[in-house]
Amino acid sequence: MSAALRALQESFARAVLGGDPEAIASSIEPGGDEGVRRLAIYGRAVTANLVGALRGAHPVVVRLVGDAYFHEAASRFARADPPQSGDLNRFGDGFAAFLEHYPPAASMPWLADVARLDWACHEATMAGDGEPLDFDALARVPPEAQGDLRFAFRPSVSVVRSSWPILAIWEANQSDRDGTPDRVEGEDTVLVWRETGRVRAVALAPREAAFVEALAAGRGLEEATGEPDWDLPAFLEQLASHGVLAAFRTEIPVGPSPISA
Repeated sequence: MSAALRALQESFARAVLGGDPEAIASSIEPGGDEGVRRLAIYGRAVTANLVGALRGAHPVVVRLVGDAYFHEAASRFARADPPQSGDLNRFGDGFAAFLEHYPPAASMPWLADVARLDWACHEATMAGDGEPLDFDALARVPPEAQGDLRFAFRPSVSVVRSSWPILAIWEANQSDRDGTPDRVEGEDTVLVWRETGRVRAVALAPREAAFVEALAAGRGLEEATGEPDWDLPAFLEQLASHGVLAAFRTEIPVGPSPISA
């Protein structure tokens, strides 16, 4: 691609997303007022598509702030941070950070973290299944190797931390709720994953959250456990049974599968 063509394409993108069609109208046919008018129409259509993608990925944010507010915020974000991919399902990972510094959202300090939870659920919907945990192989790990077990997570899994009760807010604004949260104080660490086709979100206790994040960082089971005075086996069993955990590895070889007669 020539430098001149690249420059023209970049100028066209700025004109469409930046709302300034006059900046490039003279370089395309038809030019003049007709070129400006057509570019403006195209720009509105592109923005509408981007806003629609953000709306689909952030349903709770839409309900919290209303259509007009969301449209304005999403339009500003789309112009400031246009998509880098043609797949609009992937557009919006920076929207929460945008809301964090969006002056009209200053009175709603929890809104950006609710957007992060919305986005985590959206990503969980799109994520692949990944390989399930091999329970038979796990059962063959010798006791001396169990402390070094290192687990991976299924692709849909993520953790969202917040200083606000975002899970209560998020749950209260589902389609079957009236928008009134069960609690209005406290901080939340939310585990998000997809299980049997349904996205789930649950709050983690502080030790559970630290454990999950330590596993995600690649630490061994013993190191990730921390203080031993909590019911780790029960929590680990929950993670495994709900399809959160995937592959595992250990430095000590796992024995062969038993051979049936």
